[in-house]
Amino acid sequence: MVEKLGLDRRSFMKGAGVTALAGAAGTVATAPNRASAQNSISIPLHSNGNYDFDTPYNRVGQNTSRWDSPAKLYPEGVFKYGMGVATLDFECAPCITEALQERVQHHSWGYMSSQDGLIDGIVKWNGERHKIDIDPNSIIISAGVYPGIIAALRSFARRGSKVLLSTPTYSGFYGIARNAHVETVDSQMRYINGRYEINWEDLESKMTPDVAAMIVCNPNNPTGNVWTEEELLRMGRLSLDHGIMVISDEIHSDFVRAGHQYTPFANLPDQAVVNNSVTFNAISKTFNLAGMKNAYFYSKNPILLERVNQNHRADLTTLGVVANEAAYAEGAEWFEQANAYIDGSHTFIENYFRNNIPNVGYTHNEGTFMTFLDFSDVMSSIGAEERYMENDHQSPEHYFRDWLVYESGIYMNPGSSFGEGGAGHMRMNTASSRIVLQEVLDSLAAAVRNV
Repeated sequence: MVEKLGLDRRSFMKGAGVTALAGAAGTVATAPNRASAQNSISIPLHSNGNYDFDTPYNRVGQNTSRWDSPAKLYPEGVFKYGMGVATLDFECAPCITEALQERVQHHSWGYMSSQDGLIDGIVKWNGERHKIDIDPNSIIISAGVYPGIIAALRSFARRGSKVLLSTPTYSGFYGIARNAHVETVDSQMRYINGRYEINWEDLESKMTPDVAAMIVCNPNNPTGNVWTEEELLRMGRLSLDHGIMVISDEIHSDFVRAGHQYTPFANLPDQAVVNNSVTFNAISKTFNLAGMKNAYFYSKNPILLERVNQNHRADLTTLGVVANEAAYAEGAEWFEQANAYIDGSHTFIENYFRNNIPNVGYTHNEGTFMTFLDFSDVMSSIGAEERYMENDHQSPEHYFRDWLVYESGIYMNPGSSFGEGGAGHMRMNTASSRIVLQEVLDSLAAAVRNV
């Protein structure tokens, strides 16, 4: 693994300085087990109608991408905190486990007969939570948002054409584009008064004849924007004017903070704009069901929908369908409490940075459970721009990712992975117990406060 990454750990530690080694050794020896090792095996308690999101739930050693994958990159044992991959650290809603336990009592695993219950759940969830009336006949079940968007790009973007992204945005879109054999074009957002804003002049200038599609990420990962109806309409009308189809990725749509409103692209008041779009969604983020391989897409334009479906095939699992049906039918109360907890954690983190780590920039999130942190000053202080090539790293942000693990045990995602505008930044996952978050922030503050 070390050789595959092209990273000489011995030379990295030498280049990073002796403080990396000393800091790593010290933090490993003194970190409390409950949070850093995720040792709790207790389940969320349901008392007086409240679930327990404070008790850390043990995910280590369960082939978990967020906690087990980074550890393989650092065999020295310095990794402690998986704050990268976008999954929740909470135990799933009890209704999901109960439904799965009930289903496994029947010991046969042949083909499923229908997806009717799943589609009914999707229609009801979106109608009750987001006030959008989705025609059940317009819903196509998919194994994930990834394969759905790849099918859409293969349907509307010829090989070698381009897909437009407003960046920073989800890093996975670049992999999706490669799989669809299309190129990407970044339109970098502006950071104005603490919020990322579309650079409208630049965005339209990038809408050249070779651009076939634009991916809209709503809410936007990693910046946390929950796009307003006005912003979405403007994106949609510009795309329509330039003959560009809109692919709307709304997988984080349920994670919206108090004071903000998620607007489904398919609910916009301009029917021509709506008919030029396909929406992709899932509750894999909402209920931490990414491993259950279940998502969907829909469009109010049956011609677009059929074209995408011709390039799409879903391979579903029985247990994945059972888990998702249970979440749609019975999981709303659990999610309401989880979302409120994460909203409070955003506030907790924002206040911590303001009061304790003023040399790291924090953007006020409107949605998602990620946060995009500006480490430009810290990276400049440690010479990341000069050292990343010396230590065979992909970017200064990848160098800083490793520096941060050695200094604090914290693993985050490099901002450069999210396109233009990500330089100097790191993405941090906030969906953990506040016991864990407190320990992470304290370790981060000790590492970067005085560099």
